Amino acid sequence: MSGALTIEMLFPEVANLHGDNANIDYLAQCRPDATIVRTALTDTPAFAAGEVDLVYLGPLTEQGQLKAIERLRPHRERLLDLIEAGTAFLFTHNALEVLGERIRNDEMGYDVPGLGIFELESTLSMFGRYNGKVMGTLAEVGATAPVVGYKSQFSTVTASDALPGFLDAERGIGRNPGTSVEGVRRGNFFGTSLLGPLLITNPQVTRWLLATIDPDSEPVLAHEALAMAAYEARLRDFRDAKRWHPFERVTAPRR
Repeated sequence: MSGALTIEMLFPEVANLHGDNANIDYLAQCRPDATIVRTALTDTPAFAAGEVDLVYLGPLTEQGQLKAIERLRPHRERLLDLIEAGTAFLFTHNALEVLGERIRNDEMGYDVPGLGIFELESTLSMFGRYNGKVMGTLAEVGATAPVVGYKSQFSTVTASDALPGFLDAERGIGRNPGTSVEGVRRGNFFGTSLLGPLLITNPQVTRWLLATIDPDSEPVLAHEALAMAAYEARLRDFRDAKRWHPFERVTAPRR
């Protein structure tokens, strides 16, 4: 395709934690011609009624997850069709869990079916927060520009071994402390627990994502020199082994 993009941002009134909605702000600066559709909980999603180039859902509160499941359930088949057709999705932090089979929270007393699009389950532990860094390789971007990011989460995700990850963590944990496989990748669906915001902290990932959703246009990064300088400084920190705590590691053999 070429021309203006349509980017849908789902439920920004509840999916707005950790400053991650700056991912969309940055995309809008990179593509000022893009139409940004901000779909409220009471709106019919744009993807349900027409074509969009990217669907984004950011971090949610625990109750926000349940509301997102409720609002998206009527559109489950449409979501499946779009994922299979290659429409681009970016779900960050715990947004991915909405598309799994279950979300369990024994402390708050619920066990709720998700949308069942991916074979994964989420277990929440309000007193078991994990905070740490992650560095890993995204194949399309390459090992010379590893993805860097942060995790801050109450939940851990378990998934089928057959479900491909967004990346494999060279340092830090993946879906849970027992695996280096991080997030979910199916076609052009990209789901990751990483915070940052991801697209600001990883300008090469932003360039790749822009090329994915519009392969006929040369990707242009807003504030490229500043974004790259910040990334290089951060990468030097992430490559310094002394800046990693023993807690930030996989506790079982990598797979």
